[in-house]
Amino acid sequence: MFLTDRKLERRITELQQYRYRDIRNMEAFAVKEDHAGVVNSPLPTVFEGWDELKICNMWKGRDKFLWPHKDIEIPAEWKGKKIVGVFDYGNTGAGNNSGFESMLYVDGEMYQGVDANHKEVFFDAALCGEKVSLTFRLWSGLEGGGVPTVQEHKIARADLAWLDEFHPIQHELRKALDSACHCIDWAYPGSEEFYESVHQADDLLNEKIDAMNKDSLVNVRCVGHTHIDVAWLWRLKHTREKCSRSFSTVLRLWSSTRNTFSYRHSRSYTNI
Repeated sequence: MFLTDRKLERRITELQQYRYRDIRNMEAFAVKEDHAGVVNSPLPTVFEGWDELKICNMWKGRDKFLWPHKDIEIPAEWKGKKIVGVFDYGNTGAGNNSGFESMLYVDGEMYQGVDANHKEVFFDAALCGEKVSLTFRLWSGLEGGGVPTVQEHKIARADLAWLDEFHPIQHELRKALDSACHCIDWAYPGSEEFYESVHQADDLLNEKIDAMNKDSLVNVRCVGHTHIDVAWLWRLKHTREKCSRSFSTVLRLWSSTRNTFSYRHSRSYTNI
């Protein structure tokens, strides 16, 4: 049983990287350091003469802010797809505040927080065929207490893709998941045959779940939340920045679920 659990965890991890289809690497950003470092600093409007920071390059500092900027175009042929940006700006350590923190602005408007725990950004499918301006306010972080240390991060990833997702079912039923994994053709990962076998596995998994007894007395209700440490291992200004990022993210998730407004009409929370 233990080995089966480990095997399935490994297979799920391997599958995760194939969720992103037709990946477009952003290659590099125009960057400029924000030396003032004030809370919710005004968004720059002119990007000429900035330095270049390529993907896989390093950036470092202690309690430093950086503006990475990139204009992208979402392919018109992705219409009807679930469009996602994947951004990984690195960790210095394994915990505390040694991971990156950033606020993403889309076309000049606050969009959501992007950090080590929120690396995916979903874009409105109506933007297919349009150019979109992405600007991040990236914070280097602190050392999480103790001796002051320069945080050095690797710009690991900045990709645009569409999400291959066919009614995903979350469950903990080992036998059904194990049977589904046996359907997957691992001979040529990433091929059309591979994706077809993944869809077959998904169909089998749904069939098995549909056939299960639904008379359980257990009811699960989920409530989303965000955790804010007002006086943690950072200064008050960092708490205000974190609140801005966190509230922006939860509003983005809410709007995606409720589908009641788009980012072009979302409110900017600049006075937190």
